[in-house]
Amino acid sequence: MICTCTINPSLDYYMEFSAPLEAGKTNRSDLEYYEAGGKGINISIVLSNLGVPSRAFGFLGGFTKDFYIRLLTKYQDIRPNFSYIDGNTRINVKCNSTIDTNMNACGPYIQDKDLDNLAGKLNTLYENDVLVLAGNTPAYTVDHMVSILKKLQADGIKVALDTDAQLVKKMLSTKLFLLKTTKEEVRALVSYSVETTKDMVRAAKDLHAQGVENVMILDIDGNAVLASKEGTFQCDVLDPTTIVNTVGTGDSLVAGFLMEYNRSRNIVDSFRFGASCGSATAYSKGMATREKIESFSNSVEVRKID
Repeated sequence: MICTCTINPSLDYYMEFSAPLEAGKTNRSDLEYYEAGGKGINISIVLSNLGVPSRAFGFLGGFTKDFYIRLLTKYQDIRPNFSYIDGNTRINVKCNSTIDTNMNACGPYIQDKDLDNLAGKLNTLYENDVLVLAGNTPAYTVDHMVSILKKLQADGIKVALDTDAQLVKKMLSTKLFLLKTTKEEVRALVSYSVETTKDMVRAAKDLHAQGVENVMILDIDGNAVLASKEGTFQCDVLDPTTIVNTVGTGDSLVAGFLMEYNRSRNIVDSFRFGASCGSATAYSKGMATREKIESFSNSVEVRKID
């Protein structure tokens, strides 16, 4: 089974404006709604939209906890396994106008006892399950989380990461199953500048050579590269001039990759399907649906670089 872990999830409050936002003035929205947010949760949502069950781990707390869980009930294939903490799950404000403006809270403090509780829940995973740790990991939790992840790997759990460089660096030599990062984020993992697609390919190959089984790097222009034992590949996930939504594109890429890999064990097909999911989210309001993904499934071209 695919399992997700979101250390710092958010209750996302969306406000849509037909007119540009004006600083220093009262701006009245045309529409408001809430969504359960967080990179790991986004992965679980896309999997659920595809009819694939996943277990969702992480931390929830405070007065926002119950509402967050209620928002997840509309996704029938998400199985919440959250650990409850004393602090309040953060609320992020997303203002969608001519230019999108996001205001993200830092989130609650996570105590050692909370991490121990999470470790106990994760010990229920089975050999060959995949655990994706996605989203922000507070710096003070990194060493504890690394210990948890290494224990899971020793038990035969495949670990995938899409999180902060500080944690990734400590896990590079541990035979990670998957590392997904961006052109901007990967600069903290290598000793050279990463500006072009050629640089992305070099970085992906170098990280793969360090022991990561599959490395995916996505840039803001929608170009994605994958380095694996089967070779190095490139594809276009989106056209930045026509996209509707940038939130969750990379999470959808991960969800699709993992789903197809669990089904076929074919890396190229997994990369292609992941790109289809990423494209579907980029051209949707919200996370990709099965119908939208299917509409992109025949249009994504994967090119082998070497």
